[in-house]
Amino acid sequence: MLVGLISKRLTAPLFAWPILIGLCAFFLSKFKLLRYTGFIAVLPVSILAFEILWSSVHPGTNAERHKTFDRSHYTPGFRVTNPQVKKTDPDAFGWGLNEILVGRDGFRADPNTGEGNPERCRFVLIGDSMIYGSGLRDPVTVGPVLTSMGIRACVFGVTGNSPVDYLATLKYVAARIDPGAYVAFYLYAYNDFVSLNKYFSRGFLALSNWAPGLFEWADYFNNWRQATFVFSLIRTKQERSPRTLWQYDVGKKEPIKLLYPRDPAEYVPPRPLNKRQRAALDFFFKRLADMSQGRSWRVVIVIHPDDSEIYANFARRSPTFVDLDLRRADGLKMCQEYSFVCEDLSQYLYERSFAEGKNPYFVDDRHFSVFGTRVVAEHFSALTKRLTH
Repeated sequence: MLVGLISKRLTAPLFAWPILIGLCAFFLSKFKLLRYTGFIAVLPVSILAFEILWSSVHPGTNAERHKTFDRSHYTPGFRVTNPQVKKTDPDAFGWGLNEILVGRDGFRADPNTGEGNPERCRFVLIGDSMIYGSGLRDPVTVGPVLTSMGIRACVFGVTGNSPVDYLATLKYVAARIDPGAYVAFYLYAYNDFVSLNKYFSRGFLALSNWAPGLFEWADYFNNWRQATFVFSLIRTKQERSPRTLWQYDVGKKEPIKLLYPRDPAEYVPPRPLNKRQRAALDFFFKRLADMSQGRSWRVVIVIHPDDSEIYANFARRSPTFVDLDLRRADGLKMCQEYSFVCEDLSQYLYERSFAEGKNPYFVDDRHFSVFGTRVVAEHFSALTKRLTH
């Protein structure tokens, strides 16, 4: 258990347990130290007792710890209160976020009313923390915003997920999606272009259906250890790189503000997709095509940019967006080889942000801000209307 408190991945303590137990048994018996077992156990038992108390008092609001083992959705019905609500800067990550609630279907819901996704889905959005609404209060996440526009959508966002997990989510919710529904998948250029290794590791999680008791216990331990003081002390980056406030006057009342560790103008283009990333993306498209075959869904792939690319364009102070990340173009080209509707949100997001003089991301974080989330919702609304005609 102590190994689990300091290791980043769950596999380390799982492998360490039988090895350490065997080594301890060997040395204790060989050197006749069994009589001192109680003294040896004082420190680890004390640490574990402290951590059990700590994690129960400080559960935090990290939804990441409440996902099912296959990462398709969250544990239904969990509710977490934020002990430290940000109240100073409304443009900051987590401002006013008092509580998180996951509804009966395993996805985010309103903590005040309990209202979440509708039972049947005609409009579907699947993605990671950007679609989940990390750092946002529930009323300003993409689901409620779309509802205010007259679109009752099912939003299936799970933090930390990638295309391989989107397939697991689709499998979990497929029975709820109506024929002819609009099903949009949001691929984030920052971290969704993964390699095939991610698919192989996720494939192992499918074994949870064969040994649910064992996997549930391992998942419970994994959730608990991530809530401990030692884990947060060692694994959470308490000290971030020094950040500077950058401001860009684009002719509006207020300049666009962002906290960033380097000059946004010094943008370093990422490398093009390599063979493993291309293979993984193609695998995702093929599996998605197979899963949607015969269902008459209108499947949409939306690729959206990393914040650094948007900020590099802000530094140019031009209303015209310039593509700087070749990966998005590669992804769109691969997408167009299938029957999906393929969209790049970058230009729309940038031009709306520039026109209104607002940052589509939190001033201190790369997730969508209230404004950025509204732009995503408006783009989805316009997209469904365009596809209808």
